[in-house]
Amino acid sequence: GSSRARLERQRSALLKLSKSWRLYEADLDKAVAQIVEAATDALGLDRSSVWFYNAERDAIICHDLYEAGARQHSQGTTLHARDFPAYFEALRSEEVITAEDAHTDPRTAQFSKPYLSPVGIGAMLDAPIRVGGAFVGVLCNEHIGGARKFTTDEQNAASYLANLVSLAYEIQRRARSEHEAKRSLSLLRAAFEASGAGILAVDATGKVTAHNELLLELWGISRETLAESDRAQRVHHMASNAKDPAAVESRIMQVYTDPECDSLDTFELKDGRYLEITSQPQRLDDEVIGRVWSFRDVSYQRSIEKELRELSIRDALTGLFNRRCAEETLLAEMHRAQRTKQPFSVAMLDIDHFKQVNDVHGHQVGDDVLRQLAVDMREQLRKTDVACRWGGEEFLVILPYTGIEGARHAIDKLRVYLARERESLPHFTVSAGVAEYDGGERPDTMIATADERLYEAKQTGRNRVC
Repeated sequence: GSSRARLERQRSALLKLSKSWRLYEADLDKAVAQIVEAATDALGLDRSSVWFYNAERDAIICHDLYEAGARQHSQGTTLHARDFPAYFEALRSEEVITAEDAHTDPRTAQFSKPYLSPVGIGAMLDAPIRVGGAFVGVLCNEHIGGARKFTTDEQNAASYLANLVSLAYEIQRRARSEHEAKRSLSLLRAAFEASGAGILAVDATGKVTAHNELLLELWGISRETLAESDRAQRVHHMASNAKDPAAVESRIMQVYTDPECDSLDTFELKDGRYLEITSQPQRLDDEVIGRVWSFRDVSYQRSIEKELRELSIRDALTGLFNRRCAEETLLAEMHRAQRTKQPFSVAMLDIDHFKQVNDVHGHQVGDDVLRQLAVDMREQLRKTDVACRWGGEEFLVILPYTGIEGARHAIDKLRVYLARERESLPHFTVSAGVAEYDGGERPDTMIATADERLYEAKQTGRNRVC
């Protein structure tokens, strides 16, 4: 249905981007241009743009705006914090902004008259761009027309594309110094060598007509064995290196049965590497005279994908899991509890008088407090507990296999530890509310209960658990 079509559109756009990424990742302008074009394709939107903070961080400047209908790029527009304070305050949260009705959403409503209405924008999906833990800009995706809902997979796609902007920005930043430029060039040369593919060409009968040295290295096969083996022996020998030999052998032989077939597959080898195998017919005029196989080690790309996934579920400031990951984990934990009939609890924590910390000591010290709290939570909580930054100075802890009393005891122990005096930071305490899953609640109901008890803790004196 529409969901499948939407996911296929995203997959197609990201696949197209991945094929061109290696050409442009070291050039910020070209990389960003590729990314905003991919964003309009992936999200089915009319406009996508990348904005970076100015040096004073009191404005954002459009680096590249792509309008899909006109297929044109532009840049240079500047938005000042003094003109749009609500939006800039929302940016400070470093969370994805889903303004499904941008004219009424309090974060974007100030854009309505000067920006949204003249262009015809009805909805916005903005993802933060972070570099080295710092928030440097935003990937802004805009829908022309009325209000529009954004699905979770669309929000994930926007975050993924924003992470690619972050990567391109980081490469550009490092390249500005001579030392880093030399280092990047060295890395680029090494990556170019490492990105080479093993090539095998065969004629219509399956006889080897050409190959390169990397092919022999990838498959651990000698030149003599390659030359002397027939197609079935060669395929069997290569497949024996795979984690699932039968699947690889079956797929390769299936491709051979169709002379016109183009194929792209990825298989895991026994040593843990991932190999991307592409194949296409070799033509002379209109006649298929053979087949060319390409074998590329994509283990590095797989590790980057894993790293990007990790980035997408982590809070940039504290390193804890972010709200989206918390919601996914909470849902999974509820399903587990329903299946196993085992309890679990959640705790909502809030730093007491955090605004005073920022007002008196400055936002940098406030950020240091948030980071230290995250460190303390990781040290004091069990390894099975999941600590997340819910937003601002609020934190959520998910405690598997733990009833309400056990959860209160664990969180109170954490509360006492957090309230200790520190030499390098101002004194701070937390209040907390705890709720246990009753077997039938929805995630938002359980969070609401924990929130109510957190409010009770605040109202009855703070620095306590309710």
